[in-house]
Amino acid sequence: MSSTSEEQRKPAYPRSRAMAYRITVEADFVRAELAHRETVEETRDFLQALLRYSESYTCLLIQVRTSKPVFHVERHGLVEYLQQIARTPAHRIALLAEGADLLASHEYLELLARQRGVNVRSFRDEAEALHWLRERRRQPDRRQNAERRAGPERRQGPRRAAQGGG
Repeated sequence: MSSTSEEQRKPAYPRSRAMAYRITVEADFVRAELAHRETVEETRDFLQALLRYSESYTCLLIQVRTSKPVFHVERHGLVEYLQQIARTPAHRIALLAEGADLLASHEYLELLARQRGVNVRSFRDEAEALHWLRERRRQPDRRQNAERRAGPERRQGPRRAAQGGG
């Protein structure tokens, strides 16, 4: 038999609530809250909505609650969404997770996104996430400092005489 009944298509665990998100503009960042997300399509819908805010705001706090972790982020194009959201080096995305599984998923997403130049970090604590979003240390990139030092070295004083061994 190749046909499936309606009952077989239902999820193994019935959903207690539908996916919901709320995006609000705070004084100095955008708070995006996502709850009860179960599918990648729901994640894409949420990130697409958040993309519109990233045109005007550079600091975004993404808070995920009571949702299934997503580990196949590259296959589903979620890293590319973060790249679009964090369109400039000034953009910062803080991922705030509820629970160990979501935190592990966020840490994996952070790793892949940072490899592509996205300024993103994952957090378990909201206060830490907000501190990171708000910190504005505008120090030059350390790589630029290293490149300046890496140029030819010129000695100003006399050379030391070679010590003879013999």
